[in-house]
Amino acid sequence: MKVTNLRRKLVAALAAAGLLTPGVIRAANLDTNLLANPGFELVDINGHPPGTVSGDVAYQDPLLLNWGGTRQGFAYSHDGSNGAFNYANGSPLAGGGHYYFTANAVPNAFQPPGDIDAAGQLFQDIDVSTGASRTLIDGGTARYNVSAFFNTYLTDNDIGHVHLNFLDGSNVSVGTAEVVAKGTLDAWSPNSANGLIPAATRTVRVSIFGVANQGGPDAYIDNVDFRVTSGVYNPTLAISVDRNTGAVTLANNTGAAVNMKSYEISSAFESLNPDPAKWKSIADNYDAGSPGPNQVDAAHNWTKLTDPTANTDISEADLEAALGASLANGRTVVLGNAGTWISSPTEDLRFEYISGSQIVRGVVTYTGNGGKALALGDLDANGSINAADWAILRSNQQTNLSSFSLAEAYRLGDLNGDHLNNHADFAAFKAAYDAANGAGAFVAMLAAVPEPTSVWLVLAAGTLAMPLVRRRPPHE
Repeated sequence: MKVTNLRRKLVAALAAAGLLTPGVIRAANLDTNLLANPGFELVDINGHPPGTVSGDVAYQDPLLLNWGGTRQGFAYSHDGSNGAFNYANGSPLAGGGHYYFTANAVPNAFQPPGDIDAAGQLFQDIDVSTGASRTLIDGGTARYNVSAFFNTYLTDNDIGHVHLNFLDGSNVSVGTAEVVAKGTLDAWSPNSANGLIPAATRTVRVSIFGVANQGGPDAYIDNVDFRVTSGVYNPTLAISVDRNTGAVTLANNTGAAVNMKSYEISSAFESLNPDPAKWKSIADNYDAGSPGPNQVDAAHNWTKLTDPTANTDISEADLEAALGASLANGRTVVLGNAGTWISSPTEDLRFEYISGSQIVRGVVTYTGNGGKALALGDLDANGSINAADWAILRSNQQTNLSSFSLAEAYRLGDLNGDHLNNHADFAAFKAAYDAANGAGAFVAMLAAVPEPTSVWLVLAAGTLAMPLVRRRPPHE
């Protein structure tokens, strides 16, 4: 509630100061979110001019993006404030206020010129032609940080975009960048990007839109943040991940203390386990509400941002203070017990954290298994492909694994990522087994296993069809 109240007070202050007027181009202060109404909380329910909203639908009335006049976009309410309840999946975004943006209302003639770019996308222009931002840009050291939270209707995979177009003094593009939703979503999920601003840039155009995959485009966006920074980053924190156990450790080996207000570890392969028995979050173990040894932040309470039913990220933040925690040089923090990372050959973890109001890309290293990624077919992640891996694949053969994450399904024998354990996976495992143990090793292993091996040799020929069953063992 504190976050929501603070956001509403900020919106009111911006409006009173005239920073939310139509067509405004805001000067770029450093290390400040330069987007007006970034949480889409400035609304005008049923206050639009007559005839400017087709059908006069209440949830089409909020004023979004270029901030004034007639309807500027399309919004749903997290909590039913305008009669439209939480159409996004999952719970309302923590700190998301009442409203969020959706792109499925195409810009139309009711919206005034200047609010819509040539592609028909709502945008806001930010002036970076003067002051400290211009000095950094001319010197080639200005960086952008852009972030947002994304969701979608059901799991239709419509992709939300926050697009940056860097324009020179003649409004000619000299570069682009964007941050997008990370695949199929069933809960609010953050994403971010950063990089150098081209030296000729005088205006940054920020467009917010969705791309339809099916229906829609029901691409939902909230809490957008764009800022210009000096490019002087804090020293970079790192996480190390044990390939064999899946344990995760955060370390500061930079030579100096490093501030951290929040962090996210993410995986497109859905290989993270947010179960509190696995993930040792700051909120549960190391903050003010968790007194004891090894506290990370003894002064503040941290909040988990992760959907507990998803496997795409583990993330949390200090929502009480401006700076968060300070990690001393040499400090290590165990963020995950065995199984926090669901071990597999796919090593795609991404680590980002906010430090000094900047989004910093951290370092990810993997340890164990002789310094090499796990081999395809090493289903128990012990460093070898053997009869134990065969037992896992065999016991889940002809199983529909659609209720599992990609990484969980792999550990149950889905070697090709189609959420099935079937003949294709059998063939891939047989090839991997022979590659690791020598030609003919798989057949020799079958002969040595005290089971009716003839059944499995028939399966190898693809002539046995077994009924589909569902199993869901616990996370690992």
